Amino acid sequence: MQRSRPVIATSLGSAVVRRAAARATESERHDPLSSDPMAALLISPPEITKAVETSAEINSRVPALAAAHRQAIDYEAARTRYFDAYFAEAAEAGIRQVVIVAAGLDSRAFRLAWPDGTTVFELDRPEILNYKAVMLGNQDIRPRVHWRPVGVERDGDWPRMLFGAGFNHNEPTAWLAEGLLPLPAAAQDALITDIDGLSAAGSRFALDEAFGYVSGYHHPADWLTSRGWWTTTFDVSDYLEQLSRLAADHDDPLFSLRATFVTAEKVA
Repeated sequence: MQRSRPVIATSLGSAVVRRAAARATESERHDPLSSDPMAALLISPPEITKAVETSAEINSRVPALAAAHRQAIDYEAARTRYFDAYFAEAAEAGIRQVVIVAAGLDSRAFRLAWPDGTTVFELDRPEILNYKAVMLGNQDIRPRVHWRPVGVERDGDWPRMLFGAGFNHNEPTAWLAEGLLPLPAAAQDALITDIDGLSAAGSRFALDEAFGYVSGYHHPADWLTSRGWWTTTFDVSDYLEQLSRLAADHDDPLFSLRATFVTAEKVA
């Protein structure tokens, strides 16, 4: 069977590649916090592998960069584990509609044990979703759910395109915005407003605030609480300590990990 050749576009973006590389590195540990066996495959083309290896070599030469890189991997591992558990809890609660915003090289539609009847919508740029589909398809890796990639350009009308892909706003949804916030303040408010407007009662929403509270922004947890969501926050440093993976020195501003995980359920 002839395999398709993925388009190795620089438009994948360095952040998308770094996150997948971090998941691949963590998966190779003897005691991983999370495991994503597809991450290494998704960054396996020579053009990407070379860039990842070059970055790792530069980091290894500078202790401060090496420490920051290690923390980034720990953060990605903790985030992956936390949001995997979030989806498991949503599925247990009976939610069968999932939307992953800015999905990148997320492989959850292919690797998690989803209940029958689950549909996972992924929103991102068309070239990223197409690349992922080709790379995994070439290895005969198939989604374990009804997977509906929704290609959206940066300024596209994503709610309209989501509806066009079969999204049902009357059905509870488990949303995820992982590694996306903060956005520019207006764009962030617009995103969360749209998600709120598309969410039926019983919907859930998870996100991470990578820099903690940022001055001048409406904080997502407070915003959601004010609009009828039951909201909780979890400090990432505390989560890492619970998992016996100590975060870097809190007193060193270079390595201060101020991120939080936010989960919410719409009750009104």
